[in-house]
Amino acid sequence: MTKDVAVVVQTHWDREWYYPHQTFLARLLRVMQQVVEQLDSGALKSFLFDGQVSAIEDFYAHAEPALAERVRSHVQSGRIVIGPWYIMADEFLCAGESLVRNLEMGMVRAATHGRCQAVGYLPDTFGHIAQMPQILRGFGIDNAVAWRGIEAPQSEIEWLAPDGSRVFTIFLTEGYYQHPFNTADWRDALNRYLEKIVNRSGGGELLLTQGGDHLLTIENLQQKVEAYNAEQEDFRLTQRSLEAYIRGVHAAHAGTDLPTVTGELRDNQSAFVLPDVLSTRQYLKAQNQSLEDQFIGLVEPLLALAAPVLEQAQGYPQCYLEQSWQLLIEQHAHDSICGCSVDEVHREMEMRFSQLHQRLDALMQQAQLALGMCNDRVSFHRDHSAPDPFADDRRFTLFNPSPKPRAGWQLFSVFLRGEVREDLVVKTAAGDRLTSILVARESSREFQSPLDDFPDLIAGHRYTVAVNVVLEGMQMLSCEVHDVAREASFGNGRVREARVIENAFYRLSVNDNQLIIEDRRSGRRYDDALSLVSELDGGDTYNFSPVDTHRYRADILSCEAQTHTAADAAHAVHTLVLRLRLRQPAGLERDRSVSPEWIESEGELQLRLMPGDDYIDAQLDWDNRARDQRLRLQLSTGQTVAHSWADSAFHWVEREKTYSDGAQVSGQQESPVAVIPSYSAVSAGPIGFVHRGLQEAEIVAAEHEDCLAITLIRSVGWLSRRDLKTRGLGAGPDLPTPEAQCLRSHQFHFAFTLQQPEPPSLLQRADCWRKPVSLLRGSGPGPLPNLQLTAPELQVSSLRYAVREGVPVLELRVWNPMPNAVSATFNCDVFTRVDLSGQVDKTVDAAALVAPHQIATFVFPYDRLVTTDPSSEVQHGQI
Repeated sequence: MTKDVAVVVQTHWDREWYYPHQTFLARLLRVMQQVVEQLDSGALKSFLFDGQVSAIEDFYAHAEPALAERVRSHVQSGRIVIGPWYIMADEFLCAGESLVRNLEMGMVRAATHGRCQAVGYLPDTFGHIAQMPQILRGFGIDNAVAWRGIEAPQSEIEWLAPDGSRVFTIFLTEGYYQHPFNTADWRDALNRYLEKIVNRSGGGELLLTQGGDHLLTIENLQQKVEAYNAEQEDFRLTQRSLEAYIRGVHAAHAGTDLPTVTGELRDNQSAFVLPDVLSTRQYLKAQNQSLEDQFIGLVEPLLALAAPVLEQAQGYPQCYLEQSWQLLIEQHAHDSICGCSVDEVHREMEMRFSQLHQRLDALMQQAQLALGMCNDRVSFHRDHSAPDPFADDRRFTLFNPSPKPRAGWQLFSVFLRGEVREDLVVKTAAGDRLTSILVARESSREFQSPLDDFPDLIAGHRYTVAVNVVLEGMQMLSCEVHDVAREASFGNGRVREARVIENAFYRLSVNDNQLIIEDRRSGRRYDDALSLVSELDGGDTYNFSPVDTHRYRADILSCEAQTHTAADAAHAVHTLVLRLRLRQPAGLERDRSVSPEWIESEGELQLRLMPGDDYIDAQLDWDNRARDQRLRLQLSTGQTVAHSWADSAFHWVEREKTYSDGAQVSGQQESPVAVIPSYSAVSAGPIGFVHRGLQEAEIVAAEHEDCLAITLIRSVGWLSRRDLKTRGLGAGPDLPTPEAQCLRSHQFHFAFTLQQPEPPSLLQRADCWRKPVSLLRGSGPGPLPNLQLTAPELQVSSLRYAVREGVPVLELRVWNPMPNAVSATFNCDVFTRVDLSGQVDKTVDAAALVAPHQIATFVFPYDRLVTTDPSSEVQHGQI
């Protein structure tokens, strides 16, 4: 019986990888010239331009007008197939919200250019998050095409998300990079490929994705197809689009029970998943998460408050905002954010991160200007009593960017002009004093440049102040700083050589080169509770590869305790400062033997206890001088553990413990995946760990217990190598990447508890820690729109201004990590439930009920929102 084979001509276009972006861009122009000529002649029936729109936009921006117009006509006719993604992102290293915006942007842009393919195309990402089927379904896509991470008996399967969402999925059992027609022995190559996939097919048409990374289409493809069909009867090849193939094979399997894969897909039996990209060039991950937090967690909520004013004045900055999102999403390309490209690529990434930071600061200033909190014109200050453009932080506003309430102690940085203050008092605009503790101060200068006068430097001091704040959802609270005579706060600050700090929950001490933590609630003592451990790494940017079994441990050189007390002497901030030094081999020699040279890396670890807080806040500053090594933070669990938990996009994932055995593998094998991805939180035993940019963890065996190991730095010097213990073949070109050794200064931020937190509280803590109450310069906003969510279990993904069917709305997206449904309660009873694309969601019966593991999006008309006054703290009626 003759088997039909769909030949989908395609390219996978990494914008940057083993060449930087501009080099690949020049290559793109040449490739598209040939594609369009073959489409014009009819030799090529259709062309799948990857699954990402960014490449076609790169082409349009740089192609000659005549060529661009020819390509545009084929895009509009559907013969050049684009979408649905804007970029082929790594699914584990960016926020779930970023994945949603990526798909949203890709589908909108593709439709603008012509037509968007409705295929969840994921050919080369390094494993897949559990909630991808739900994300695709949220945009009306009922199918997926994927390769890495899947283990299934056949190529036609169903993929089930934790909430029950299903998508029909084509498992590319041999991968997407198939170009038999390009080879000299193309008949034999084609036969070998077809014999492999026919044995994994569950029936229906077979698929050949003819093409590969950055490849030209071949000139005589149709002649070869016709010749092959004439020479044999086992297979009949036809050029088709991927979308047409999916429709046909999906229909052929309608009503049949297909094998089902469930949740997260990180199996590496069939293909490499390259797990250690989670920690390669960690500094990129930290920069990305910092900017995601600022963008999603502060800038968009602040713009949402200012939107009614902006719309009435100069207009909401939608274009500038979308361009900023594009810049962020482009950074999420899997070979970019994973750190597995040549050094020049990642230098350019850091420049783009800097540009994005500038844009986000500008958007924040625009929102604050619209709200009247600050002013950028001297004339407005002089003639209209507007705030002084050269004002300091004497008057400021505390802003809770979340619709959920926030309460507790938080550190703020305040700049005040003039001479140093001995102490500070923080009061609300209504005159109520907030409990505060002055923790640090240093001389500083700030630069301001009004739009209508000379710029100037302001001399003063910057103060770090801990404030006990209680804010409702989306609340702004106007405050002032007052000078006072020396009080207990900084005057009683003590720096001691003692090696102990404590609060109501913990006692931290140093003894015999070990940090000891005593849990004062349970009475449990953790000896060697936290340590820095390094081991040699003979791997590359994709995979760790052990060299030997030696471990090198950082020594504690000195210990200093600091205590700063509030005026009432009832509250104190305690800090333990440890000076650390790590002595280890300098790296590996050319022959991969251990260097005889030894070096020393040094750093400072600050562990802080806040009043009444059961989390230990930490900052590690580290100067790395070692090559070819993996540096990890190791936390004692005090027990053996069977599982760990961590968050990924819209999901709280339980994973069985897998020890790394370090055994030699060969061929197409890769060592079993032992490292754990996380976006913001990890839990193992009693430990709850929250972080920014420390996205690789592992359960490791120690004497009589398991430890939670968090990768801080992975120093490697090669994009790919072919002599690893943990991977049998190369994963890319064997190119040197000396800057991936990460010989630079690093700063790591994290916090942890030993109270065995439940998922909602740990995730909520991570959210509050990552997206805290913000201090905004200036005060004086009038009544502002306000939204409050009462549902501790629900996690906030985003809060933004949008226009739906011509109506300005506040859009809130949440997700439920729990196995039970949770009801969302708001202070506004007029809302609509929509899907991820913004269309009314007709699949839900009870709009406020969020099903287990479900993503839910609500929109609220601005004219029905309650308003609050930041200065009076009094709620008003509707706008």
